[in-house]
Amino acid sequence: MPPFLRRHPLATVLAAVLLFVVLAVGTLPGILKGIPLGLDLRGGFEVLYRVEPIGGGSVTRELLAQTQAVLERRINALGVSEPDLSVENPDRIRVKLAGVTDEKEARQILAAQAELTFREVVYDPQTGRLVPTDKVLLTGADLKEGSARPEINPQTGEAEVAVAFKDPQKFEALTREYYGLLDRRIGIFFDNEMLSAPVVRAVITNGQAVITGFKDLREAKNIANLLNAGALPVKLVEISSNVVSPTLGQAALRHGIEAGALAAAFIAIFLTVLYRLPGLVAVFSLSVYLYLMFVVLWGVPVTLTLPGIAAFILGMGMAVDANILTDERIKEELRAGRPLRVAVRLGSQKSLRSILDAHVTTILAALVLFFLGTGSVRGFALVLITSNVVNLLTNVALSRFLLHLLVESPLLGKPHLFGVREAEPHVA
Repeated sequence: MPPFLRRHPLATVLAAVLLFVVLAVGTLPGILKGIPLGLDLRGGFEVLYRVEPIGGGSVTRELLAQTQAVLERRINALGVSEPDLSVENPDRIRVKLAGVTDEKEARQILAAQAELTFREVVYDPQTGRLVPTDKVLLTGADLKEGSARPEINPQTGEAEVAVAFKDPQKFEALTREYYGLLDRRIGIFFDNEMLSAPVVRAVITNGQAVITGFKDLREAKNIANLLNAGALPVKLVEISSNVVSPTLGQAALRHGIEAGALAAAFIAIFLTVLYRLPGLVAVFSLSVYLYLMFVVLWGVPVTLTLPGIAAFILGMGMAVDANILTDERIKEELRAGRPLRVAVRLGSQKSLRSILDAHVTTILAALVLFFLGTGSVRGFALVLITSNVVNLLTNVALSRFLLHLLVESPLLGKPHLFGVREAEPHVA
């Protein structure tokens, strides 16, 4: 220990406490606002899909990865912040969208096949309608990536989607072939539903075209987003879904915070009354633990859910256990007649193995949950692992350092400050 710390132990600890309080008060509000909340705390929409290959075949990892990539692009188009999209073997994909209020629109955008085709349609004189043939002229794969954009036609006031083709000459040849024909046209189909079949009134040489036939600009925007995200390589079959209203999410968050605050207050009182000076050190270490946990959740970032809050509080309980084990060992050494400095050193050493065993076994169990579990189980495991690691840094390393430092102060080197009466008989 540096000589300066030995000469001024109490001043050093008080300065550290003051510095921490200033840091926490100045940064904690912004950190708490920046922690992403799961749909059970914020409200939102969750759906589990089964992946079915188009045309048969087996579900491969590559197929799941392609499907996940398309869904991620579609979610980005929805403007959802912090989406949670996970693959669950062998053929499941789970999507969690916190903050989504229109579940119907989300379902349509996520599960739509989004297959765009330009097909030949011919006039049927018997029905007086345009009938599609089996001749596919172009597909969505012929479009430039990200070229689709919704807009309003300034002349008609109708919503439309402007697109651009990779090969302008190919589209030019197509418009030249169907130029001016009334009984043979280029039909534009989206998921086998014909949007429009306009008469080609000009040969288009620049590879630009517009798709019409939308009810409003919102529908045109959704179609444009789907085209930019790409067609799904599979069919998605919905297995289950869950919708949490924002009101229920806020109530769950409020109850979780209240439970955590009450637990923290009770623990602080308990430790201070029973263990006195080591209890105060434990309360400070717990405060540092809570602050660092919030920093980790904000910085990684980890989406906080109700199971995550449960893991958070469970980690706080293990932190209290670590402090209690150490403090009880110190009291035993004091009752055995050891000098205070020796008692603190021996008590810390003898309790360390039990604390490490408890934390390592908990981390191993949490790792099993993380790798074998799904959804909220993995979130619980991740927060539990993080809390155990932070706990070892604060409620083990920091607490012991502060205790060893404080016993160097003449003002604090009294057994009764450690919960042991000086008149207590020594136990051999």
